[in-house]
Amino acid sequence: MSTFTDQEAEACLKPQFEKYIEIGESKDWEGVAAYYHPNCVLVQKGKEVHYGREAAKNEFIKFDELGGDATSTFSNVDYQGTGDYIIITANYTTKTEKIGTINGKFVQIWKKEGDRHLIYHDEFEIFA
Repeated sequence: MSTFTDQEAEACLKPQFEKYIEIGESKDWEGVAAYYHPNCVLVQKGKEVHYGREAAKNEFIKFDELGGDATSTFSNVDYQGTGDYIIITANYTTKTEKIGTINGKFVQIWKKEGDRHLIYHDEFEIFA
């Protein structure tokens, strides 16, 4: 099993992550869902868990209906990797049209599938 340096993990995942964010901000929910592993989980820490690509997509659609147009920025971004997995952790600030600014942090575990990585575990929390 190979291990990535943090720089190698970032070089491998950052372009995919940035495209994923761009597609989400354009509200292409099918495109967003394509970044998720068929057996993914979407976790709002301490609140709820959704299993599978379709369930994750439906949660993004619900958030869009609640918040409207949104843009996100990220800080304290860290990439790590080993074997078939690359992990990204970061803080985020999402500015929404309808519900204001949301701050939180997330961790995503991306699993290698063929020639790319897909989101296998997506966990976030919202700070009060």
